[in-house]
Amino acid sequence: MIKFPNKKYNIIYADPPWSFGSKSYQDGNRQMIDIQKKHYSTMTEAEICSLPVKDITNDDCILFMWVTDSHLKEGLKVIDSWGFNYKTIGFTWVKHYESGSTCYNFSPYLLKSTEICLIGMKGKLANIKERNDIKGLVADIRTKHSKKPKEVRKRIEQMCKDLPRIELFARQKTEGWDVWGNEVDCD
Repeated sequence: MIKFPNKKYNIIYADPPWSFGSKSYQDGNRQMIDIQKKHYSTMTEAEICSLPVKDITNDDCILFMWVTDSHLKEGLKVIDSWGFNYKTIGFTWVKHYESGSTCYNFSPYLLKSTEICLIGMKGKLANIKERNDIKGLVADIRTKHSKKPKEVRKRIEQMCKDLPRIELFARQKTEGWDVWGNEVDCD
């Protein structure tokens, strides 16, 4: 495992690599592959829960964590195991293509067009929150598999005071953010 930072944060943004167990046919033949493992390494719920996130949080800390609706129960468990209390859905991302048409993803029940980012909290929100006018609905283009809109990170910055913040499971470095993940250099 990549070493966790030796620093405390007030803002944590996370997109855990959930294991879906979804299968897909590869190249038109009957060989099944795990869809997520094709794009990145995944983790089990237990592995995600066991991460030492509690060790890097200040007394007042807000968590923004992406979860699909099929992993909502697991997401709530992770929030609790990391030392936060679930508060609400922070962002709902309505996915669309560059053309503007809505993106629909397959699932066992319905075609899906959204993904949600949950908010967990420990301590006092008043010590973190700067603004009260940040919109939760994000309509943005779906690009690379599992890549989240930059707009969400910007809205978190607008909502919160300029406090120590980190992105867990980051794919890129972003100015003003510490990062942790196997796809970036974690200084």
